[in-house]
Amino acid sequence: MKKKILYGFIAVLILIQFFRIDKTNPEIIAENDFIIATKSPEEIATLLKSSCYDCHSNESKYPWYSNVAPISWWVKDHINEAREELNFSEWGTFDAKRKDHKLEEAIEHLEEGEMPLESYTWIHGEAKLTAEQKTQLINWLKETRKAAKESPTALHLNNGEKWLVDSATNDGIKRMVEIVAVDVEEGRISYYAAIGEKLNLEIKRIFDECTLPKSDAHDQLHLFLMPLVKQARDLEEVEDEDAAMILQKDILKYLNN
Repeated sequence: MKKKILYGFIAVLILIQFFRIDKTNPEIIAENDFIIATKSPEEIATLLKSSCYDCHSNESKYPWYSNVAPISWWVKDHINEAREELNFSEWGTFDAKRKDHKLEEAIEHLEEGEMPLESYTWIHGEAKLTAEQKTQLINWLKETRKAAKESPTALHLNNGEKWLVDSATNDGIKRMVEIVAVDVEEGRISYYAAIGEKLNLEIKRIFDECTLPKSDAHDQLHLFLMPLVKQARDLEEVEDEDAAMILQKDILKYLNN
């Protein structure tokens, strides 16, 4: 009886070897890669490649044991889950909020010793981080996260495309939102004119203080602001209160688009 069970087990083990996993890595787009996008120093890039990229990127290098089922199935599932959680090869496709969240999570996992996984470093000794390397990587990730928060902020155009502005421009646009969002009491038509005047002054300041180099982003900024110049001027000159209210709402909607 025991021999039959053993033979059956061996037969099943042999049979499942015919169910191979797909080891094809997805296409890699260089500019989307985390290391390239963040201009990681060579030391940091080496640590990321050896400790993170095998599972959390489209550059997975399948080890010898990934040829043996059912271990191969576990390896494939693990890589799929890791990529779904964080894929460094697709970093450039993340929005700013997601990037910040993923950096925060990466820092926490490293600080708590959750990454890289012990089950992985037990077999792949080269992936294990020393205390010094872990500190180095954590500090660099923190600096990268801080720098990202201080970098130009992405705005939306009416067509939904994103473009970058410098911090002074971003602050100016925030001030314009505050100016237009003021509640105007009924019968205070002159207040709308004041809002239009303040808007034009803020637009002029943005143009004067803009530090963006000549580029697509610079051109997009002008395309974004020019309609506001006319709308602000119309708000200064409008004489009908209902028309002024509609114009105010239109400007606010445009700024918040």
